[in-house]
Amino acid sequence: AANLKLESKLAIMEQYVGKKVIDAVIVGPKVDVSAVKERIVIQEVLEASDIPYRHDRQLLHNALEKALQALG
Repeated sequence: AANLKLESKLAIMEQYVGKKVIDAVIVGPKVDVSAVKERIVIQEVLEASDIPYRHDRQLLHNALEKALQALG
């Protein structure tokens, strides 16, 4: 799954759910979002400065806030 493109991951998740349910995604700056259409995309640095494979809580919080604001 790590090698799949974002749009493929979204398609797989929604295939299991049975319908389009994902309105927004939050991803890091290295993710290719060019093929993602009709969804809100929040693309920002999310990793912690001391442990790169973990999310920085404040950065993630800020990204979640932006996604919620964009959803209305």
